Amino acid sequence: MRLHHLHLPHLTPYPRASFLQTHLVSTHLQHAASPLTSPAPPPYLLTFQTPPTYTCGRREILTLTPQQTTYLTATGAEFHPALRGGQTTFHGPGQVTAYLILTLKRHNLRPRTYVRFLEDSVIETVRRYGVRGFVTENPGVWVSEERKLASVGVHMRRGVSSHGVGLNVSTELGWFDRIVACGLVGKRATSLRGEGVDVEVGEVAGVLAEVMAGGLEGVEGVRGMDVREVEGMGGGGEGD
Repeated sequence: MRLHHLHLPHLTPYPRASFLQTHLVSTHLQHAASPLTSPAPPPYLLTFQTPPTYTCGRREILTLTPQQTTYLTATGAEFHPALRGGQTTFHGPGQVTAYLILTLKRHNLRPRTYVRFLEDSVIETVRRYGVRGFVTENPGVWVSEERKLASVGVHMRRGVSSHGVGLNVSTELGWFDRIVACGLVGKRATSLRGEGVDVEVGEVAGVLAEVMAGGLEGVEGVRGMDVREVEGMGGGGEGD
């Protein structure tokens, strides 16, 4: 089986990307509910950039006030709640947002090892551009104790993953000034460009897909997908 990669090359509104993610997740949930009658789908990776958008994790949405939401959107950004864990974060132009959808047990993963797999995939991806990333006791991937390069936030349902990582490639970092990264005062966001690497988002998305495919048990290589292929799905299929 191969990792099926759908990269959206243009700015994609967050609700549109969420719709595509939900469609991909449904193929795995259908198989989980009826494994004898529903074909096993392959793992999917959805990568995209959004217009300036703040998203809020499922727990924090209960504590976010209307005044805070207004503050986030005052400069023209959108705001959307998300099912993922974690706190408020930013997605926008110049960031690879990567949602990995798979059934964990098919790749010998558990929730904790899955999150580490995502972090390690980002670390290996940026290593190929000469940037040393690492993990700390705080979530995400960092390049120093103060500078965070990528955020991680996932959702699990019946052993099926969704959401994933936001890797800053050439993101305008001023957008992060309106939030506290991971709720940690004194920390700040950085990007590959901020670390001296000038590279296109699409290229980084492709490298991340290759790295993930190489690290997933039972997966050999990457197969590109077209958005029309996702929209026309009838509920999965092993594929090649």
